[in-house]
Amino acid sequence: MKYINSIINIINSDVLVLFRYKKNLISDILIFVAIYLGIITFSDFTSFSSFYNINSSDGPILLLIGYIFWSFSSVAFGYASSVIIGDSRSGMLEVKVQGIIPYYINILCSVFVTIIESIIILCIVLLISLLKNLIDISNIGLILVTVVFSIPSILGMFGVGLILGGMALKEKSIGEFVSIISAIFLFLSNTFVLNLPNIIYIIPFTSGIDFMRTFYIHSQFDIKLLIIYFVVSIIWFISGIIIFNKLLKKERMLGAFDTF
Repeated sequence: MKYINSIINIINSDVLVLFRYKKNLISDILIFVAIYLGIITFSDFTSFSSFYNINSSDGPILLLIGYIFWSFSSVAFGYASSVIIGDSRSGMLEVKVQGIIPYYINILCSVFVTIIESIIILCIVLLISLLKNLIDISNIGLILVTVVFSIPSILGMFGVGLILGGMALKEKSIGEFVSIISAIFLFLSNTFVLNLPNIIYIIPFTSGIDFMRTFYIHSQFDIKLLIIYFVVSIIWFISGIIIFNKLLKKERMLGAFDTF
């Protein structure tokens, strides 16, 4: 019960922080909405219809599926690494590590709180899409399913964020790496780029995008893609925890915490 109460306290405090720093919240919302506006402005929806052999009117919903996976995953990736660096700078890292909740669970709770921010962004994106007649109100059900189905990729990208945060523990800084890597994931993944090699499936959310697009087009499950999606996400999630704990242990052995 003490363990559960601690998790609830972490979530409550993170929710308060999320809405207390309204400038950061509004800034993140504006950035992600601006990215979506840029994508729908410069994307060629006919290329989606040609590639998937569907009506051109279905192009925007396929693009939106990719955007949902990328945005939710990017938030998890960026926030996980940022929390680690923030805690190491403020001196809270050692305090949290010594708590009854494993530190990675602490971060994971914070990451899922940020999903509230992602949902707010998605609501604005949906409103824009509806007003511009890019999607139909009947697509809302599919979008909700897409959000739920993105959870494994959120966990996978959380693992990637742990690795980046762990690697940056010594310097207590990651600079612009998070933004750079998120941009790379956007432009080198199947979010809005088509006909890419299957090697992209090593990125947790990419196979999820193709799975949901296949489900929308053909109304059937691609079992192969489903297995790849879950296996890759689980591997990154577990690997991230293991590698981060090793890097954290190394920093503790080197006496880095003594500087706090």
